[in-house]
Amino acid sequence: MHSVLEQILESYEQRATALGAPNEYLRQLAPLHNRWHGFSRAARPIGFLLFHWHVIEHFRGAGLQQQLGTTAYTVADFSAGGQFADAQWPAWMADVPDAGDLQGLADYSLAIARWHNVEGHMVVGMVTGRGEDMMNPLINIFFPEFWRLHYFINDRFEEQLASYAQSVHPQLGQAAEIVGHIEASHHTALAFV
Repeated sequence: MHSVLEQILESYEQRATALGAPNEYLRQLAPLHNRWHGFSRAARPIGFLLFHWHVIEHFRGAGLQQQLGTTAYTVADFSAGGQFADAQWPAWMADVPDAGDLQGLADYSLAIARWHNVEGHMVVGMVTGRGEDMMNPLINIFFPEFWRLHYFINDRFEEQLASYAQSVHPQLGQAAEIVGHIEASHHTALAFV
């Protein structure tokens, strides 16, 4: 993403790195994250999955993945018998097909964003004791559970990116390359992916 938003996230990562203080990334990110979630879907410059994908890339770049030992929750965690089974992952996502084109990516983004907003954060917050704070985009980024949830979502996104590329652009490989292609070539789709 070659936008002001990307430049801002990059500056947060660079400042945190220069200070040798990975948590500085989170402190700077909090108001931006809150503002992004305050926009209506139609007013956002980039969609749910792309925004959070970039946030995670810079989280990693700032050294927070290592500092917090962040690992993704799994599909099993959100399925029957898992610790977050009440989040109803299969009921929300089982009928969403793999992305074979940009519309498929946009449809997947909408479906997973709805699950995330209605069930994901709430159930993770209840089960882990974070409560309603997991629903507050100004403070939830300071919780390891937030990152584990978003790593889980990011993993699902990267699966969909691979499905999209296999169907439409088989020459594209890694997630970063696919995201770069989408951002460089499909400007009208950015707000929906």
